[in-house]
Amino acid sequence: MDLSGMMTYVAALSVSTERITEFIKRFPKASDYLSTKTTGVREDLRVICVHLLAIVIGGVLCWFFPTQLAPTGIVIPIEFADRFGWCLLFGVLASGGSSFWNSALDTFHGVKTKLGS
Repeated sequence: MDLSGMMTYVAALSVSTERITEFIKRFPKASDYLSTKTTGVREDLRVICVHLLAIVIGGVLCWFFPTQLAPTGIVIPIEFADRFGWCLLFGVLASGGSSFWNSALDTFHGVKTKLGS
């Protein structure tokens, strides 16, 4: 497996995972819990739920679109157990990248807001 191809795949998967996660977080009932920052144990549970949601979304994207997102160096297995393992792995990697892209977008939004004022 090509390392640069894998990094490209994880980057594409993480950006799409981040966008879909943000979309789901904006649903009326979900946004009350997933988007509203709190303190203490409730905040810890909220963050865990958002990360689990991102892992599931990344895994589902990997499962349903393996040939569309993956570069030529990456082959997702056909067998259920192998494919599930790979998609879970890429879902976890995409979840980490998803939070990176979310932080980067928040930073860019803050700079844009500051420059616009």
